[in-house]
Amino acid sequence: MSISIFSRPILALGLLAAGGAGCQNNNNLPGPLDEVCDLGCPVEGLADGNASISGIASVDSFFAAVVAFDKAALEVKAGVDAELRAIAVSLELDAGASAAEIRAALTAKFEGAITGGLKVTYAPPRCTVDAKVAIDASAKCDAEIDPGMVAVECKGTCTVDASASASCDASATVVCKGTAPQLNCEGSCTGTCEFEAGGTCNGTCNGECDGDCTVRGANDQCAGECMGTCKGSCELKAAADCDGRCQGTCEYTAPDGQCEAGAEVRCQAAADASASCNGSCDGEVVPPKAKAECEASVEAEAKLQAQCTPPSLEILWQWSAALEDDVEGQAQFKAWVEGFRGRYAGLLAASARAKLVLEAGAGLGEAAGQLVTSIPDAFAGDGDLRAVVGIGCAVDELETVGTLLQSGTGALSGSVTAVGEISAALAGG
Repeated sequence: MSISIFSRPILALGLLAAGGAGCQNNNNLPGPLDEVCDLGCPVEGLADGNASISGIASVDSFFAAVVAFDKAALEVKAGVDAELRAIAVSLELDAGASAAEIRAALTAKFEGAITGGLKVTYAPPRCTVDAKVAIDASAKCDAEIDPGMVAVECKGTCTVDASASASCDASATVVCKGTAPQLNCEGSCTGTCEFEAGGTCNGTCNGECDGDCTVRGANDQCAGECMGTCKGSCELKAAADCDGRCQGTCEYTAPDGQCEAGAEVRCQAAADASASCNGSCDGEVVPPKAKAECEASVEAEAKLQAQCTPPSLEILWQWSAALEDDVEGQAQFKAWVEGFRGRYAGLLAASARAKLVLEAGAGLGEAAGQLVTSIPDAFAGDGDLRAVVGIGCAVDELETVGTLLQSGTGALSGSVTAVGEISAALAGG
């Protein structure tokens, strides 16, 4: 008689119930039933943070990803809440003020100090995944994978591991990040760009401005955005072109495929392509090929462990009539902006990570419905009661999977919405 994968867990659990009393008094149960006595589901389940439910690697790897999702969701929410509390206090609000209340207070602060709103520019937060994370997750789920013999593909830019030779696939473009040769940056500069004869400044111009300047210092030198030609130095809070000498970090394409000594080496895959990566991937990670039932958990683990770096912000404004001649008021506003700059950058990084965690949760949600049917029949082979009982334990935890995914998704969606409220205030909305 053939027993389906759905009925086997029920049969095994029935045997456990029927044989419970006999296990205490009879050590000579016939056939495979003597194996049943020490079997059962763990006392602690997913709700307690325990992912070792079934004893089947691919199934428990899925549960481990769900536990990791719940943990990541709480971490991101806590980070966003901390930044919001700090911003609220800086605006003399209660620490528990809502995002809408903070937005209203920001709008009021800007209306009293500046005209035209703040102009905030930045490159998107950079989120990277270590290739080793995807490899280890694949090996944990699929015993046939040898971590030392597989590689990860990166659809984006791979920063080569410092311990590895600084080389890229032949199909990838070599991008260097560091001090530009002779300080002449043939790419994007972050830091200070110094002009001798003058040039376009996409940042704060410190010096002479041949044109309108949004902020001027006590010596009438420009100390803000220059609508013309800047002669002096240009502080670039975000990466931008530099027509002068880049006294900061330059990111440029290596003309001969080789970077200067000490420069960070990045391998940039062509559009819609991927390149082998043994470092950290800034983009979509393509894990090594594993069993089909491992795909969701491995992809989720990679996204859940992504690290997002707060971006550098360039914040410019023009004083309102009320503060145009108020030196003390200007100093206080500038000091507040410096504190806000770091808080908002942290919110942007948290929001970027939240979106990756939400993507991981969506993938796990789709996989949850296929969990039982995707388990190969071999796992529940005749006589393998441990696997049969393990599948039954896994089925019992599916409701908890849905609860954890829904709870984390709700928390993260609220955090993303809160960051949106702050961004709307900066945009003048």
